[in-house]
Amino acid sequence: MAGHSHWKQVKHKKGAADAKRGQLFSKLVKEIAVAAREGGVNTETNVRLRAAMERSRQEGLPKDNIERVLERASGKGDAGELFEFLYEATAPNSVMILVEGITDSKNRTLAEIKHILAERGGRLAEQGSLSWNFEKVGTLAGSVSASEGKTRENIELAVIESGASDFKIEDNTLTIETVFAERERVRAALEAHGITITSVGHEYKPKTAIVLTDDARAALEPLLDALAEHPDAQEIYTNLEN
Repeated sequence: MAGHSHWKQVKHKKGAADAKRGQLFSKLVKEIAVAAREGGVNTETNVRLRAAMERSRQEGLPKDNIERVLERASGKGDAGELFEFLYEATAPNSVMILVEGITDSKNRTLAEIKHILAERGGRLAEQGSLSWNFEKVGTLAGSVSASEGKTRENIELAVIESGASDFKIEDNTLTIETVFAERERVRAALEAHGITITSVGHEYKPKTAIVLTDDARAALEPLLDALAEHPDAQEIYTNLEN
């Protein structure tokens, strides 16, 4: 019986991992589709699409999946309409939450997000009532070892000269924050200095953050996990201190 129980547990864990990977691929496909429809399928001129495709390759999204969504976006295949959303919500202890995502049915997604919030102590907030406390910033990530011939001092100087707002180097990874509108200019400046940029994105950073006790954080986790696991949610942001 012990062996049987162990097999069931392993199978469950593998199934959960596969489901999460499938959800991630679905979210990546939606982001590519929206980016391509918004700015065309040329990655040289479409910054958002280039960033989405870079992340998709890093996450292992099959090439065939990428090609199919680009074909649909260019009008060569069937494609339903997709809508972007940014929902604002509150949770106990003055926690603010932004749910960013893409859906093919705004009414369905809104109802499901409301249900998740209501079941776990949160509630939807009026549009614009919380976003004032968040700043949309550009993010870049690079590989220190991939930037051949560059010492840590060289890299730090190049980042400072690029005009980036902030940066940190941990292990082999360079993480950079920029004014969102300056993201591509900063990226070009870094690459001109021989710094290898591996991913481009954005975040909503709280202007005023709060600190919760360990117990309060633990109580909040089920809500944040449920929101993050919703198939239409791309990213979840809060005003919690990191």
